[in-house]
Amino acid sequence: MIVMMKQVPDAEEIFIDPVKYTLNRSQARGIINPSDENALEAALRIKEKEGGEITVISMGPPQAENAIIECMGRGADRGILITDRVFAAADTYATSLTLAAAVKKIGDFDIIFSGESTTDSGTGHVGPGVAEFLEIDQVTYTVDSRIESGMLIAERELEDGIEVVSTKPPVLVTVLINSNLPRRSKLRLKVDAIKKGVEKWDHDTLSLPVDWVGLKGSPTLVGALKIPEERKRESKPVKLEEIPALVDELVKKGIIKIGDDA
Repeated sequence: MIVMMKQVPDAEEIFIDPVKYTLNRSQARGIINPSDENALEAALRIKEKEGGEITVISMGPPQAENAIIECMGRGADRGILITDRVFAAADTYATSLTLAAAVKKIGDFDIIFSGESTTDSGTGHVGPGVAEFLEIDQVTYTVDSRIESGMLIAERELEDGIEVVSTKPPVLVTVLINSNLPRRSKLRLKVDAIKKGVEKWDHDTLSLPVDWVGLKGSPTLVGALKIPEERKRESKPVKLEEIPALVDELVKKGIIKIGDDA
């Protein structure tokens, strides 16, 4: 199995570059993308029942190695960091292309797990994009998955219920955030991971044309950025005996509704 993981900046510590319209991550603490933690846990649970090995791959700056070590400390067997200045500022299309090239280099696999989306962009494009470049089946928005008689059985959370689907590997699976409880890393496994190290793959390793990756290979352009004006809100203390009158006032103004139509 392969787990695609991204180190993302802590949402409370980032800001947007007013010139480039991109996220400035320089001063933000890096964390594992939350739904990618759920994706790793889904893979680990299958490994516990069916055996096999898990390779974690990530595309990012050198410091993303720490997040991969954390994943190996939880039970992943191998870590690969795709890092090169050439890959910088890639949009979801160029990122999917690069990750798909890395998967092809890894070789045979049964399942690719990915978080449904990332907290620093939220598009949900990369997982399905990798599946398209690899020309394999994909199962999205999953909350559970297992192997039965060589088939992947997955539960998808939809707006009106749960859909159960089955498909034969190879397949890519995207996992929803909070779909399971990710385990913590173990000190022994983390020490072993540090000793084993993380493989570093650069542009030369993947042999992709420079114009296909990074900013040059990204068709997405941000034309403008506007910061919404902060709305001024007023508040006032309300005594207990004043609540009925306040409710009547809010109903008359159409702010709240009561009764059968509420």
